[in-house]
Amino acid sequence: GGNSWSERKNLLFAGGDLPDAFYGHGILNETVEIVKYGSKGAIIPLEGLIGKYAPNVRSLFAAHPEYKRLLTAPDGHIYSLPTINEAYAVTKPALFINKRWLDSLGLPLPGTTEEFARALMAFKSRDMNGNGLPDEISFTFMASDRNADLASFFGSFGQIDRRDHLALVNGKVVYTATQPEYKGAIEYFHLLFGRGLVDPESFTQNSKVYSAKISRNNAVGAFVAWNTNSVGLPDDSDYVPLPPLAGPDGDQMWAGFEPGILFKGSFAITSANRHPDLTMRWIDSMYDPLVSMQAVHGMIGSSLTELPDGNYKSVSPPPGADPETFRGVPETSRTVWAVTWESEANLIPVNRRKSPKSQLDKLYEPFLVYNEYPKIYFTEAENDQISRYMTDIATYADQMYAKWMVSGGIEQEWNGYLRRLNDMGLSSLLNIYQEAYDRYQANTKVNK
Repeated sequence: GGNSWSERKNLLFAGGDLPDAFYGHGILNETVEIVKYGSKGAIIPLEGLIGKYAPNVRSLFAAHPEYKRLLTAPDGHIYSLPTINEAYAVTKPALFINKRWLDSLGLPLPGTTEEFARALMAFKSRDMNGNGLPDEISFTFMASDRNADLASFFGSFGQIDRRDHLALVNGKVVYTATQPEYKGAIEYFHLLFGRGLVDPESFTQNSKVYSAKISRNNAVGAFVAWNTNSVGLPDDSDYVPLPPLAGPDGDQMWAGFEPGILFKGSFAITSANRHPDLTMRWIDSMYDPLVSMQAVHGMIGSSLTELPDGNYKSVSPPPGADPETFRGVPETSRTVWAVTWESEANLIPVNRRKSPKSQLDKLYEPFLVYNEYPKIYFTEAENDQISRYMTDIATYADQMYAKWMVSGGIEQEWNGYLRRLNDMGLSSLLNIYQEAYDRYQANTKVNK
C-alpha cells in the first residue's frame, strides 16, 4: 500500500542503503522528494548522462522544450525522468444524460443550467424506469474523483473550479473557492440537492459503487464520467454527452487538461549506482517511440498489428481472453515511457480519430479553458510552507463545499468563511505559488 511504501522509502534514504535506481509510476513524489533528495545528493543529476547516453530523451526534449523546463529543479538540475502521455484526453470528465428518458417525456437535450434542472425535476416526478418505485436518481457524481467531479460544471457560472482550487488567470494565481462565481455554482447545486435531485452518496461513493449504480440499476438520469465505458455501460447505451450548459449569464466553459507529463518522478538514479552510464542507456531505450507505443498499446504481434504502410493498428482481444494477458506487456515495462502526439499520429493514426474519448474531446474542445497551475518544482523551503498551510485550508474549503451543497447556508456564512481562510494563511500560500510560478516563467523566457 501507499503508506508502507513511503515509510520504506524514508528508511532507505535515511539508512543510506540505496538501490541503484528508483523505477515506477511516480515512485518519487514530485512535489517533495525529488528536490529534497536531489539537493542532498542521494539521487544524482541526470543532465550530463542524458547528453552523453540518452538520444531518445534528447530528441524528446528537443521537440518539447517545455518538458525539459518542467523537469528542471530550482537548482538547475534534472533529477528524474518522467512518464509522458500526449495521447491522453484533454477533457477529464464529461456530462451524460439519459436520452431515452428525455425522449419518453418529449423533452429536448438541455442547453442551459435551468433546462437541466427542469429535466432532473421531470425524471424525479415520473416513474422513469417503470418499476413502480420512486428509486430514480436524477443526477449523481463523485466529488473525490477528478474524472467524475463537478469542477468543470462550475464553468457555467463563470469560472471552472480546479481540484486544489488553484487556477491561473492571466498569469496570476487565484484561489477559486473564494470567488463570487464559485458561490453562484454552489447555490445552484444546493437548489438541486434541496429538491432531492442529486444522489446524496455523491460525496462518499467509490468508483465500484458508482459504476454499478449507473450500469445496472436503470435508475440514473444524468452523471459525470470519463466516458460511458468507464462506468460499465455498453457503446449503445441510453446516455448521450451534453456540451457545457449555458449558465445564468450565458457562460459555457469546461476544464481542459494539457496532455503531457503524467508523472515527473518515474525514474531516478541514486548515488549508490556504480554504473550510471549503463543505467541511463538502458532507461533511454524505453523512450524509443516504438517501445513506448508498445508499453501503452500492447505488443506488436498480439494487440498491435503492423500494416503494409509501416503503421500499426490496435487489435481487440479474442472473446473470453484476459485483456492484460493479451496485450503481452511485461509488468516491468509499463511505467517509464513517452507517447507523444507525433508518435501516435504517425504510428497508430486510427486510434486518434476513433476512440470514444477523442469524440468527447471534439465536443468539448470549443469550450475548454486551460487554467491549471503547472506541475512545477518548489524549493524545499516552499514545500515546507505549502504543507503547513495547504492541509488546513484544503480540508476546511472541502468541508464547506459539501456542507453548503447539501445543507445550504452559503449566503449567511460566506463572509465568515473568507475571514477564516485568511486567518489560516491563504494569502501567504498564494504568494508562495505565485513566486514559484514567476520563477518558472522567468526560466522559460531565458531558455526559449
